[in-house]
Amino acid sequence: MVFLHRKNSEIQIQLVRYMVSKNSKNDAARFAASALSALGAVLAISAPPEAKSNELDQLDSNIGVVLTPSRLRQSLADVPASVTVITAEMIKRFGILTIPDALRMVPGMAITQVSGNDYRINYHGTNGLLPRRMNVLIDGVSVYRPAISLARVDWLELPVDIDDVERIEVTRGSDSATYGANSMLAIVNVITKHPKDVEGTTLTATVGSLNTRNGSARYAGKIGDSTAFRITLSRQQDTGYDYASTFGQGHDSTRLNKFNFRSVTDLASDETLDLQAMAVQGVKEIEFIDKYQKTNPDAHLQDYYVNAVWKKSISPNHTLQIQAYASQHYNDQSWTTCPPAATLLPEMFNLWRANPLYANTILSGRIPTGGTANDNALAKLALAAITKLGPAAKQLTCAVPNQNFSEGRYNIELQDTFVFSDELRMVSGMGVRRDFGNSDSLLGGSASNNTYSLFSNLEYKPNKWFGVNLGGYLERDQITGFSFSPRVALNTHLTDNQTVRFVVSKGERMPGIMEQRASWTYKSPVGNFYQSAVSPGNLLPEQIISREIGYLLNLPEYGLIFDAKVFDDKLYDLISEKLQISDFKPTNKNWVHLRGAELQANYEPNEQWMGFLTYSYLTNDASTLLEQTQSANKIGSIGVTHALQKGWRVSLASYGSSSGSLGQSFYGREDLTLANTKGLAKGARLTSTFTIRHLDNRSSQYFVDYNNYRLSRFDDAMQYFVSLQLAY
Repeated sequence: MVFLHRKNSEIQIQLVRYMVSKNSKNDAARFAASALSALGAVLAISAPPEAKSNELDQLDSNIGVVLTPSRLRQSLADVPASVTVITAEMIKRFGILTIPDALRMVPGMAITQVSGNDYRINYHGTNGLLPRRMNVLIDGVSVYRPAISLARVDWLELPVDIDDVERIEVTRGSDSATYGANSMLAIVNVITKHPKDVEGTTLTATVGSLNTRNGSARYAGKIGDSTAFRITLSRQQDTGYDYASTFGQGHDSTRLNKFNFRSVTDLASDETLDLQAMAVQGVKEIEFIDKYQKTNPDAHLQDYYVNAVWKKSISPNHTLQIQAYASQHYNDQSWTTCPPAATLLPEMFNLWRANPLYANTILSGRIPTGGTANDNALAKLALAAITKLGPAAKQLTCAVPNQNFSEGRYNIELQDTFVFSDELRMVSGMGVRRDFGNSDSLLGGSASNNTYSLFSNLEYKPNKWFGVNLGGYLERDQITGFSFSPRVALNTHLTDNQTVRFVVSKGERMPGIMEQRASWTYKSPVGNFYQSAVSPGNLLPEQIISREIGYLLNLPEYGLIFDAKVFDDKLYDLISEKLQISDFKPTNKNWVHLRGAELQANYEPNEQWMGFLTYSYLTNDASTLLEQTQSANKIGSIGVTHALQKGWRVSLASYGSSSGSLGQSFYGREDLTLANTKGLAKGARLTSTFTIRHLDNRSSQYFVDYNNYRLSRFDDAMQYFVSLQLAY
């Protein structure tokens, strides 16, 4: 047992030596990585063989126990972060239909619905143009886009049906020390239901406002005595907003088909194999992409995921896990646009590459001045070409550009969990990831990025009153270089039920392929559009220094968990610029200082009653207004549910956030849900759910550009949804 662990540590040390040799100038990364690996080796050699395990493979419905913050199963009193847990029971009781709506239960989670199918979600908001600083996992599979889509998360495209969600664990704070890339501000971990827990057939249908038509069918069973499986087919559609200020219409419908398969096989009493296959196919209506468009640039999409997790208990206190997954995304998006013929001249394309201001000045009918000799020479050629066209230069010329692309990820990771004693546990591992993309319009071809990583998290509890969590994540990618994210947390248990937590961490986000390798040109047989963009390719990682003091009160005998924290986060080297074809100039010149406080409470005294309360207060000081485009200083929610007699249940919840500093509108909503479950013949159950939703503000206003805001709006303040679920 000790030999196996020592061997793994030697592999980690050799990999660190190789990675550091590639960049000997990074002394901090070299020192930190060597220290972590040396620590792992020393602890492995000194591990007592009689240590007892307190690791469990499965999480139960207890919200006081979590897995996400450190990859170790821990009570909330021992975790190195603030955590919000949303269970399947909470989702069911409060009539939640989507994961974005479930996240409204999380204090500090900024949620802006720009269109019917475009959610901008990030912890503490900051840059709402394209949030990309929060990682999202589904059973360990990272679903932020890997290459071309600027690391965004397509929330409605998540390859899981809401009825398959067992729990959502949200680590509210930087978790780069555990998961590395894109876990800079927070991490959302969606854990799906084990096939053994949902045996049988479940049929669900939901209809309601916005022409909502959702349906799902799930079957779970067994193959022999060792394999449990479930398969879910679902359909999701609605018509989104009724009005959008761009054209005065609400062209933002969503039509998605989803497939989700999961099987768990007991290969032996101490060995399991978890397999998953997921797919999403459909259409997202898009209203606007350029001012000359004649048709809508709707996106036709296909997403595919496969995931395998092998887990082996080497001994009662030693577990190995290997996870390998792959994802592939296809986006077909073309439209008809009719710009003036002058904008398609090759001379204008060359001039834009040299001096965009010169190109725009000529198209406005003026003569540019003040540039270089080369700029003036290119301007002369462009003016001659326009003159040659004569009146035809202003004639509208139609073309069919596209933003077609494919992108994907391959990832494999080894994780080693070791329990040295009741006082000391550690999880460590290594991973290799390959991100890749292909697009003639956006990349000028194809590009890829390989990433190598090492991580380790250690929990040490010398006595019942004190605990320490140490962790770090080292990664090196092919494009940007080294990144190291450490964390230290001290947990002081004032009493058996009260804990004070002190956390300091450093997190990073590595720039993606599109940020570093963009070559953006709209091409057509008529000619290339004159505007284009090429990334400078010299970006550094975004960084955060996060400090947190938290307080936890856990009274299981009363069903009460109360958590509060104050925080001070300094983000720097930020890539804040609006990355668009007309102005693609990313830099690391920006910063944000976030300070505030949060609290959350969960109350479940018995099976009849359940309630929750969340509140957050945030201040945002930033070097650029772009980092305040999604910055509500107050966000909160409250809900209570009560089980009545004869299978009836009633729930009431309210969600809200204040308006932002850059014209962002406030959000307010109240949901009343009434549900009834009836037992039928042969153990079948029929559950009917009726939800009335009231919107305090029917409009959603959001920042697009300086002095430019857009507005989306629902016609009605009242919305209605009816669901029927048959399980047998």
